[in-house]
Amino acid sequence: MNIIEELWYGNISPCEKNFKKGSTYSELLGYIVRHEEDLQKRLNDEEKEIFEKFTECTNEMYGIAEREAFVRGFTLGVRIIIEVMNTEIE
Repeated sequence: MNIIEELWYGNISPCEKNFKKGSTYSELLGYIVRHEEDLQKRLNDEEKEIFEKFTECTNEMYGIAEREAFVRGFTLGVRIIIEVMNTEIE
């Protein structure tokens, strides 16, 4: 199966977030979860609602930023390939 078919059948998902246990990303994610849990315990109901809205907006913003970074990276990769394909070898 070629890469386009793999993408079509959902075998490739650019949105998946894979990371290694013990990596910096994994450690930071653990810190975030622990701090959020600690914060949630200290907030009253009104503050929890405000924090939830803040978290939803932040997650949406991060999603948009990730999508735009993917598009820019993909576009740059295609441009590089096009330039390489159009370059004559001397």
